[in-house]
Amino acid sequence: MRLNQPKLNLIIDIIGFVCAVLLIVTGFLLEYTLPPGSGRLGTEGFGAAPGGLQRPILLLWGLSRHEWGNIHYWAAIALMAALSFHLLLHWKWIVAMLKGKPREGSGVRLALGILGLASLLALALAPFLSSTARVPRGQVLEQRQQSVPQR
Repeated sequence: MRLNQPKLNLIIDIIGFVCAVLLIVTGFLLEYTLPPGSGRLGTEGFGAAPGGLQRPILLLWGLSRHEWGNIHYWAAIALMAALSFHLLLHWKWIVAMLKGKPREGSGVRLALGILGLASLLALALAPFLSSTARVPRGQVLEQRQQSVPQR
């Protein structure tokens, strides 16, 4: 079976759509069904104290929050790959649109497009260029408890 451009485009679009849905579903799952603090399977930090291994942990379909986080991560990687292939398949169209006849207002659209692309790139790179802080867990828990309004 020979894969022509429309069939390949359809396959890439379906893969991208499935990855996007999986990313959204696992994101909501991690935020609302298995929130931070719902436990981890490993014994790091739990085995030393008495009863540490007896702490409850939330599982969904036998997977912990951290395992669902891995699925979320790989779905994001797959979506980025699918989007990259999608752009590659449509590269001639993108170039044709950029080289098209200049019309009234097209300079503003081009400037906004470049500004949007630069902003998106800066947003994507910001976490990798930012420094982290090593803070004791107890201090973080205390600060978060103080910032939560009392009922």
